[in-house]
Amino acid sequence: MKKLIYILLTISILSCKESPKREIIKTDSRQLIVYDYDTIVRNNKYQLTKKERDSVIIYEYLNLVDSTKSMDFRFVKHTNKLHFGPIEFELKESNKVQTDFKFDSYETEPIPDSMGSVLFNKDYGILAFDNGWGMQFHYLTNDNMEEFDLPIFYKMADLDE
Repeated sequence: MKKLIYILLTISILSCKESPKREIIKTDSRQLIVYDYDTIVRNNKYQLTKKERDSVIIYEYLNLVDSTKSMDFRFVKHTNKLHFGPIEFELKESNKVQTDFKFDSYETEPIPDSMGSVLFNKDYGILAFDNGWGMQFHYLTNDNMEEFDLPIFYKMADLDE
């Protein structure tokens, strides 16, 4: 009887072990096109690695030529906020740009010299962002390269007027 209790106790302790965290990893290619106002200043190939966990989705943009130009973004699911390093972006407008993906506009609190808007979709990742100094960064795929009239934020500003 004592042996049976030890066996049951051991089985119950081992069965209480937390299951490993599930992580879904996907990779895709992106082309980063950077505009300084309305002039293209850089065009680089990137690899997007999307890591989805229970509470966060991590978007790692790896520059295939110069790894020092790589960027990471995090989307926290339960708060619906986007993070780029210490900078936190909040949802300002849903469906700002509509294509096969519906891109939402995220912004920070208005701080001098801070980043501007980010166009983001959970499935696609970052479409574009403005660094606040007139530079616009666009992450495009081969499929949607011709779909957008770049630079996006300047074209949207023209439409708002």
